[in-house]
Amino acid sequence: MKRLLFILFATLFSLPAFASPAQDATIEKLLILTDAQKLSESAVSDSDELIETTLKPVLQLDNMSAEKKKVIEAFLDKYKNIVKEEFSWEKMVPDYIRIYRETFTEEELQSLIAFYESPAGQMFIRKTPEIMDKMSDLLRMKMVFILSRMNTALNETLKALPEDKPLPATKP
Repeated sequence: MKRLLFILFATLFSLPAFASPAQDATIEKLLILTDAQKLSESAVSDSDELIETTLKPVLQLDNMSAEKKKVIEAFLDKYKNIVKEEFSWEKMVPDYIRIYRETFTEEELQSLIAFYESPAGQMFIRKTPEIMDKMSDLLRMKMVFILSRMNTALNETLKALPEDKPLPATKP
């Protein structure tokens, strides 16, 4: 009997605590409090600069005819618009809410809100854009270096390929 009570007692205390699911209103409050929309929009606008500093050099627009350059520039503008559209806050907020709901319990969100409402949390929110700018600059520098290395590797690979042999003429 003692053994049965011990097993029952141990089982009851080892069951996971059932936390209440995160509420959309709480998630939205946290997103507003942390300026998530502003950070998201900043990241999207940074993508334009990333295209200018990393993709354009790889495409070697300076070596193209004016006509080809115009076509590529138009493509890049379309690309930027697609990125802006697909990563717009309106399109992303449902995903943010879903991910936060899957990741946090209501109690965890309330704790985060309490933190971000504190002086330390407010300071963190104020300094986050500065951190994001510095990370963006770092990413941009690394991407230029990475793309340069990739371009070199591609050129070396292409040089190592055997020459194409002409196809034999077919007889009609």
